[in-house]
Amino acid sequence: MFFFTLILPTLAWTQNADFAALFNQGTQHYAAKDYEKSRDAFAKALELDPHNATTLTNLALAQYQLGKKPLAVGLFRKALASDPDLSQARSGLKFALGQMDVKDIPHQIETYETVRRKLLAPVSQTAYLITTALFLFAAGWIWIGFMGQRRRALADETSLPGVPIIGSLLGLGFLLSITLLGLKIYDQSIIRATIVEDKVSLQAAPGDNQATLLDVFGGMEVIVQNENAEWSQVTFPGSITGWIKKSAILRTN
Repeated sequence: MFFFTLILPTLAWTQNADFAALFNQGTQHYAAKDYEKSRDAFAKALELDPHNATTLTNLALAQYQLGKKPLAVGLFRKALASDPDLSQARSGLKFALGQMDVKDIPHQIETYETVRRKLLAPVSQTAYLITTALFLFAAGWIWIGFMGQRRRALADETSLPGVPIIGSLLGLGFLLSITLLGLKIYDQSIIRATIVEDKVSLQAAPGDNQATLLDVFGGMEVIVQNENAEWSQVTFPGSITGWIKKSAILRTN
């Protein structure tokens, strides 16, 4: 029931007739449990709008129903990269990961990755921009008023006004918000991908029959460091760096 209800958003925002037709075809095929045709229709719709978060979510659902769980996880993450506020994609990602036996590998828990997971990934850059602007406006308004009162007090040789506590708190809020905004912009420059095969070997060098460093598993998120024609150099956060075939990963941002 979860998958059936999630696949039926209102299509009030369609850009053109071709996109709308493909989207509706995908939805109808999904409702009829013809998941292959649903997948094909949503994939064609994405060719017209590659970053449409709702279509990415629906394609993820179709792939999940076809048994492509790691690919579905990657598509959900890609949808959330486009729209962190899309609750359907977040619920779908949580559900899909819960249905998978995603194995862990030894790694260090990095502070940045913790901050990213809790504060950066769930919030859009636009939201941080708006929050930063509001803090700046509110703090600036109070401090401008305080400086005016202080100037008048000096001119009249009266007691100086106290430092505005609310203005100070708003100033701290501005500093925190602009720091998070900077981290969000930086994080978007990091190329992330999801392993879309059930199991793949992380190699010491690109090419066939190279030394295996360790095995990584479907659904794991990695950072892409470098690429050539067929191979990608990736890092599992907090662990080692190695090479895997480009076909084994899906870029999510």
